[in-house]
Amino acid sequence: MITYDEAKRQTNLIKHGLDLADAWMVYNAPNKLTLESPRKGEARKLDIALVKVMGVVLALVYVERDEEVHAISFRRTSRIERRLYAEKCN
Repeated sequence: MITYDEAKRQTNLIKHGLDLADAWMVYNAPNKLTLESPRKGEARKLDIALVKVMGVVLALVYVERDEEVHAISFRRTSRIERRLYAEKCN
């Protein structure tokens, strides 16, 4: 189950134009790249995946809490992240 804060969802929509409610598209992607992204004492993860329905490589930052995946950020990837994804997943 993917959870998120509603205020953060609104901020993400404004900042990145992507809805945290759609973060499952990256989290459930079969050919994703997962990296560790620790910050603020949390064991954050960064998933990078090609979302075919959108035709773009997206990034999801999240933390795993018990049975939950708590989405923090959902955005388009940087040039470096796209290159890393292409090297590892193609």
